[in-house]
Amino acid sequence: MCCVLTGDESRQRVKFTDERVCKSHLLNCCPHDILSGTRMDLGECSKIHDLALRADYEIASKERDLFFELDAVDHLESFIVDCDRRTELAKKRLAETQEEISAEVAAK
Repeated sequence: MCCVLTGDESRQRVKFTDERVCKSHLLNCCPHDILSGTRMDLGECSKIHDLALRADYEIASKERDLFFELDAVDHLESFIVDCDRRTELAKKRLAETQEEISAEVAAK
């Protein structure tokens, strides 16, 4: 039988080490949070963001190194690659638009 957990029950069972938890959020550097409301808004993060889990992580990280920084760096690097790709596409479109405008002006 499948058991559906909601609210406090599901939070009690999720640990900050769970794969569903955003490691970048635990380190307070999730690009989904940082860029919310900007032109580069990524929407909501698909992983769990919970301040209580962040507090648990901060306590545990004082006792031992959990290497979550590595996960966060991977996440941020993939985000940077995506941003660079978007920027290059925007530059290409801008150059094409400028060429079209220059051609129109030259034709007049």
